[in-house]
Amino acid sequence: MILRRTLLATAALPLAAPALGQISTTRPLRLIVPNPPGGQSDTIARLYGEAIQATSGQAVVVENRSGANGLLAMDVVAKAPPDGLTTGLFSITMFTSLPAMMPRMPLDVDRDVTAITSVVTSTVLCVVQERRARERGWTDFRALVEWAKRPGNGLTNGAASSGGASHLLTATIARRAGADITVVPYRGGAPALNDVLAGTIDMAFDFMPALLPHVAAGTLRALAVGSRDRVPFLPDIPGMGEFADLGIGDLDLQSWNVLSGPAGLPPELQARTVELFRRANTHPGLEERLRQNGLLSLPPVEPAAVRARILADRPRWAEMVQISGARIE
Repeated sequence: MILRRTLLATAALPLAAPALGQISTTRPLRLIVPNPPGGQSDTIARLYGEAIQATSGQAVVVENRSGANGLLAMDVVAKAPPDGLTTGLFSITMFTSLPAMMPRMPLDVDRDVTAITSVVTSTVLCVVQERRARERGWTDFRALVEWAKRPGNGLTNGAASSGGASHLLTATIARRAGADITVVPYRGGAPALNDVLAGTIDMAFDFMPALLPHVAAGTLRALAVGSRDRVPFLPDIPGMGEFADLGIGDLDLQSWNVLSGPAGLPPELQARTVELFRRANTHPGLEERLRQNGLLSLPPVEPAAVRARILADRPRWAEMVQISGARIE
């Protein structure tokens, strides 16, 4: 399973199940996302918005506030009244790698927002052009890395952005394995994918929705996922834990989402929000729609467990930032 044993353990803790009448369901829940329509956070928010409406009768309005590496959206949440009606859906990277890359952040992610619960998790997939894989003998991920370790060889990795998950993970793999892999940042995953398909770039580590159709069509070959363990919907693709001999067996890139509210959000309203998402996970068809987008739902856990996992994840992301040299001024 992609989920850590520690997260499963905390998920087993009893959750408060408050009456949903504590907040009038005649007023919609604002769910702020840091991406434009069609982005991963937007997709998650809209799927859960539908499920929350169906299972709890709570209307949800998704608001897109993209820009400034997600900080515009987080600022909206931080400045909202702590009445339980404004939440934000943010990647764990905003709480871990972004502060490491951006020394002068305009807000404090621990002080200015309240981490309420976990929602979904995803990881990146390593793909190469199928024809090039056959020509160069890239039968699996180990063969790809070993090829890049030989003198005179080298790989180019198309990353959706500088400092993003693909950049950080690939730079760490290259350093740890002693492989020659050059990260080429793009402005988005689509142009990077196009260059992998065209053979201009050797490989890509990216999130799955755009990649899986090309894998199914046979134009791309999937070699590994960035999480330590395999994911349930790609059972034949190895995780990083299977490459301990390359020095990367402890890598576990999981881009899980943190549902957040304003600072000072009362505990009873935090508990109500957890309950809304717990009920949403029971909605028929939600899990399958998430998996079609390369996502897995997470059992909603208590706020204290989410905050503990953020603190536990920071050293791992900070190490990847340090290796990559990524900075945001």
